Amino acid sequence: MALLTMNYFSSILGHDTEAQVIIPDDKSKTEFTTPAAVTRYPVLYLLHGVGDNASGWTRLTNVERYASDYHFIVVMANGEHSFYRNAVYGKRWYDYFQQELPYRMANWFPIDQQRTFIAGISMGGYGAWLLGLTQPAKYKGVAGISSVVSLEHLKAEAPADMRSIFEPIYQTVFGTPNPSDAQYGLKALITPELCAHKARLPLLLQYEGQQDFMYQDNQDFKQLLLANQLPVHYAEWPGIHDWDFWDAAIKKTLAAFSKVGRAA
Repeated sequence: MALLTMNYFSSILGHDTEAQVIIPDDKSKTEFTTPAAVTRYPVLYLLHGVGDNASGWTRLTNVERYASDYHFIVVMANGEHSFYRNAVYGKRWYDYFQQELPYRMANWFPIDQQRTFIAGISMGGYGAWLLGLTQPAKYKGVAGISSVVSLEHLKAEAPADMRSIFEPIYQTVFGTPNPSDAQYGLKALITPELCAHKARLPLLLQYEGQQDFMYQDNQDFKQLLLANQLPVHYAEWPGIHDWDFWDAAIKKTLAAFSKVGRAA
């Protein structure tokens, strides 16, 4: 695999930003004079959580090795504390991740845009559901891992050393320090329009640690999906809100996505 750290200007964000990209390579090649035919790979956009950035996945998990096993390009871009939304008092992060980032990556790397997947942890899980369920035709698979489901509960139940950061983040992103779940929680994504097109939805994966402080929120979201006959594939196992659990979960995610990618 090749691992690239990229700095480039984002027109939507209005400043330089960073992404890390994992790209498969052919270690068996020994002849370099004839131009090689371009092999295009499925792509996974992998979103980080609050307090992390584009480097977290490669520093703290084995995602590079898993990407090699399943022959995926993996794009890990900085999302700051955006919740992957267009902020009321800030930048257009939703537009960046839905429009500009895929456009630039497809121009720079051998990506098969018909095999696009998205996944994330915690805030990134919220972002994966948001991006994936609001524009499901763009994706072959969506995975929420230890996802933030309830903004109200996150603010109240997050580890004590993090709770103070959420009011200013919420104020910037949602325009209020107390955003309601009815308007901005994941349950707000389960619209009649989405349910009417459930047969055309991407593969939906939900993974949750049994000791995670957001365990019950994820149970409630799973039940909401199932009650609306949305075909989520749910799995849980012992684990908390940490990188040990997320390392195991991203391996399972790539394995499941690779089956869809081969069938596409």
